[in-house]
Order: sequence, then structure tokens, then C-alpha cells
Amino acid sequence: MKHEPKPLLPPPPSGAAMDRALPPRPRWRRALPWAAAACLLTAALGLAAWQAWGRAPLVPQAQLATVQAGEFRDELLLRARAEPLRSVTLDAAESGRVEAVLVQDGQHLAAGTLLYRLYSPEHEQQALQRRAEVAQQTANLSAERSAQAASLALHRRERAQMQAALQQAEAEAARTQRLAEAGFVAPAALEQAQRQQALAQRLLQQAEQDHALEAQTRAQALAELGQAVAGLQAGLQGLATARERLAPRATMAGQLSGWQLQVGMQLRAGERLGRIDDPTGGLQLVADVDEFHLPRLQPGLVATSAQGSLTLAQTLPQVRGGLVRVQLRWPEGGTPPGLRAGQAVELALQLSAPMPALLLAEGPGVREQLYVRQGRELQRRSVRLGRRAAGRVEVLAGLQAGDEVLISNPPTDSPRLRLP
Repeated sequence: MKHEPKPLLPPPPSGAAMDRALPPRPRWRRALPWAAAACLLTAALGLAAWQAWGRAPLVPQAQLATVQAGEFRDELLLRARAEPLRSVTLDAAESGRVEAVLVQDGQHLAAGTLLYRLYSPEHEQQALQRRAEVAQQTANLSAERSAQAASLALHRRERAQMQAALQQAEAEAARTQRLAEAGFVAPAALEQAQRQQALAQRLLQQAEQDHALEAQTRAQALAELGQAVAGLQAGLQGLATARERLAPRATMAGQLSGWQLQVGMQLRAGERLGRIDDPTGGLQLVADVDEFHLPRLQPGLVATSAQGSLTLAQTLPQVRGGLVRVQLRWPEGGTPPGLRAGQAVELALQLSAPMPALLLAEGPGVREQLYVRQGRELQRRSVRLGRRAAGRVEVLAGLQAGDEVLISNPPTDSPRLRLP
């Protein structure tokens, strides 16, 4: 019996057939995750920036100015008024009611012309009272002098009587002494006579002392009364002088201006009435300047105007309402023809020589911390500013020509602002 051969079995699977190389993926598919991540990150950053930009305060009406390179002119723009070089201000010297007005506005006056007359009831009452006081004190002085004369006469009579009594006492004492020496009278009688003599002597001396003291007292009283009368008379003379001031006169020749006095008006002492201008003395310009510039206002500064160049002649020391008054004059004989007193003149007062600089327009937002435009934003920046004049600010550091700056007042103090 033949044995048939067994069929050969396949080897067990080893997985080697599965290890075959696959084709490589394209490069773009490998970079796709990184690109997606970068896009997501960019979108997130953009969203955050947009949200942050949206939270920045909005400037609804931003006023921007550009920094420019130019010439800084350190000058003050002033509006001056033409006034006469020689003028006299007329003020009321006394209070009272206007009785008569004797001149008119614009009238040419001669020196000494009577201007007006006032009536003052208070002045009249004071004059009557002062006259009564003078009369009373004069009467008192006369009465005191009469009393002094009577006292002198009485003293002379008393002195004569006391001198006679002293002489009689001396004679009686001498006679008694001779009789006592002869033994005709007792020693007691001599002592009595001597005591009478001493008493008469003391009475005379006391009377002399009393008279001297009384005379000194009366002389002092008379001197005081005399001084009182002299003072009252001086006051009465002062009232007479004040009465003359109720009818003032022009102190110089010229043209009357600003005169609006009317009959019946009630005036107060010191009230401005007008002025007298000398038309032949020329004109000057008067302007008011902020007291901030007072330390720099020196005589000789040059000012330019449409009527020619002027120089600063004087700065008045009074400060009123934060302003000081300056007087500017043309060169000798250089008053422009056609210019009239009271006319307004625009001028520029130069405080220093012009020099190159970066310039920025003046505004409430121009400070040491200001906002500079960056695209649609305004970013806060620290700068250093210099002088300010004629609506321009000198930029020393922190900005360059071409920068746009917010010159209006910012709504907040945020580091960044947003433009509409």
C-alpha cells in the first residue's frame, strides 16, 4: 500500500508583506497645521488689538496742528490806542451838585478858563460851623486876656499893700529894739515886733511866688487858646481854598475831550470828568500787556505797526486786573500824519531777535505731555517746550517737523486716544 505524500502547508504569516513604503505626502499638507495655527494667532492678536483700539477714548472734534520749521518771532501782538503826549486829566476835586457848566466837549481852552461850578451843602455847613468855632475861641481868648489883666492889677495893689506893711513892721521892730536897749520896753515887746516883721516878709514872698505861678498858668492857657484859634483859622482858610475848588479852572491850554458834564449832576471827589489835550505836542500809543511779561518790558524795545516803527518809552508801575500799561512813541517828529487821538492801532512788540526754531500752533492741549498722531490714533508723548508768542510755541525736544499734534483740549488723560 502506497503512502501518498502530504501536501506542504504555507508558512505562518509574519507581517513582512505589510511593510511597504508609502508615497510621501505633499509639502503643503505638512505645513498646513502650522499655517492654521499662525492664522489663528494672528486673528487673536488682531481681535485683541481691535478691542483695545475700540476701548481707547474717542476725540470727537480733534483740532490738529503740524509742527513746522520756521523762524520764532518773540513778539506780542497788541491793540494800542493813540493818545496825546501832553495831556491833563480832569478829576473832580470836591463832591457836590453841578450848578453851571461853562465849557463844551471839543472846545479849545486857554489856561485858567473856568470849567464849571459846584454847590456843596456839606461845605457850607462846615464853613458856618468853623466860623462859629473861631468866634467862640476868639471870645474865650479875649476873656482870658481880660482876666489876666485884672489879675495883674490886683497883684500890683496887693504887693504895694504888703510892701507897705513890711516897711511898717521893719520900722516898728527898729523902734522897739532901741526902746528895749534903753530899758523902756520889755524884751517880750521886742520879740513881738520882730515876729511881725518876719511875718510881713514871708507874706510878701509867698504873694510873689503865687503871682509867678498864676502868671505862668495864665500864659500857658493863653498860648493854648491862641494855638486853637490859629488852627481853627487855618481850617477856615482851608475851607475857603476848598470853596475855590468848587469852581475849577483849566491848568493848561488845549482841547477838551471826554467832557460829558451836565447841570444837576451829582459828583464825587476823584470822579473822572475828561482831559485837556495839547494838539501841538504829538501823539503816542498806549497798550495794556499781561503782567506775565512785566520783567521783559524794558525801555527801548522796538514795535512795528502799519504807521511805522516805535520804541517802548515807559512801563507804568500800576497793575490793574492783571494788566500793565505801556507807552510807545515814534522817533522825534515821526508822528504819522492823519492819526487822531483815540484811534486804534495794531502793533507787534518784539521782545527779542528772531531765530530759527520748530514751531507749533498755540492751544489748550499744547503742554509738556501732549498727543501725537500715529495713523488713526493719538499717542501721548513727553516733549520740552520753550517760549510762547504770537500764537506760536517753540518746540525744544520731543517732536520733529511734520508731526501732527492735538492742540485742542484732550477729553481724558489716557495714554492713547482714538480719532473718529
